Amino acid sequence: SSGINAEYGVTNIEIFWQNSGNYLAVKVDRIVRNRESENVFEIFRLREKDVPVENFEIKNKVLSLSWDPKGPRFALIQGDQGRTDVSFYRIGEKIAQIGKTLVNKKCNTIKWSPLGQYCVLAGLNNFAFDGMLEFWDVGSDTPTLMESGEHFMVTHLAWDPTGRYVCSSNSYGGHSVENGYFMWSFQGTKLYETSLEGFVQFQWRPRPPSLLTEAHLKEIKKNMKSYARDFEIKDKLSKSKASKELIEKRRRVYDEYMAYRKRKDQELKALRLQYEEVRSDSVEEEYVEEVVEFFIKEEVEAAENKE
Repeated sequence: SSGINAEYGVTNIEIFWQNSGNYLAVKVDRIVRNRESENVFEIFRLREKDVPVENFEIKNKVLSLSWDPKGPRFALIQGDQGRTDVSFYRIGEKIAQIGKTLVNKKCNTIKWSPLGQYCVLAGLNNFAFDGMLEFWDVGSDTPTLMESGEHFMVTHLAWDPTGRYVCSSNSYGGHSVENGYFMWSFQGTKLYETSLEGFVQFQWRPRPPSLLTEAHLKEIKKNMKSYARDFEIKDKLSKSKASKELIEKRRRVYDEYMAYRKRKDQELKALRLQYEEVRSDSVEEEYVEEVVEFFIKEEVEAAENKE
């Protein structure tokens, strides 16, 4: 299907495509009653019949809009470069905000995971933001902050194609000091960091497209809990098998040691019997008793005269 939408009194238009091609956001600046209105958005549902469009207006100044590349969500950064707020929206029957607005965030960029749902709020190329990084999960009715980190003087942010890792980097083109990159998990855990003098650019190796269709991927996500249970059972069986093999190995070593010890005990008993037999068969030695007298001294006494 296709549709035509006419705009009048427009001074500027910005277009934001969703990666999957399901939605299109148009920021329209038009003059209304002799004043310029800068925060009117039109959301086009490109996959639906006649391409329906929905308008909504944001009170504060909008700095940027970024789409969830897979899901019906988008984020807005509002305010100015010194003070920014972030809001998330979901497209259902109507456009509705997800949770409350996140106020006073040190960010000027929102980078979504290529698989959707997760995003990083970052302050790139801005000393005032101190290189703050916040890792958010926007999959439920309320955005959840998973973790926050810091990469001072960060200039670039790049998700890997699997959506499992994020690389923050400080390139030589942005700053001439503290060049290098940090590696993070999608949940915000710092995994690795390194400094590289003259570091210029970081890029992930691209991956081929998935062999699974969108329908298969949706089915997997829908039944993820049952798949997780199956994998847990297989993991437990694998661990129990490894434990059984270890127990059998230890039992075998123990049995070998006990057999060796029993054999040596029998050999020792045989040696003792042989020793006792040798002692009983030996001839007892004959002993001769001799008496030896020694002359010590002689005393002479005179006899008394009794006349």
